[in-house]
Amino acid sequence: MSLDSVLSYWSLQPEFWLILALVLVGADIMLGLQFFVLSIGVASLLLAGMLLAQQNQWFGDAVLIETWHTVGVWFAVLSVASILLIRFLVRQRRGQPDINEY
Repeated sequence: MSLDSVLSYWSLQPEFWLILALVLVGADIMLGLQFFVLSIGVASLLLAGMLLAQQNQWFGDAVLIETWHTVGVWFAVLSVASILLIRFLVRQRRGQPDINEY
């Protein structure tokens, strides 16, 4: 079994991305990694949803993700977008006074 076929099989399974999302979100919550790993976990969850929607043909006949290369591109784009969105939301909340500052 070649590496290309292994990557193609596992990267196109929504269950793999769902498990990865749970591990990353759990790691961020438990270890306090300042929302960086959380945003990558959110991207994994979104990618799992996209793969599940494609497998159930919720998009009709449109094929958004065909190979492990496109999975990597979608994961990178969703990761950067979720990192920027979460950083924006966290910075917006930091403008409020902290109750722990005396």
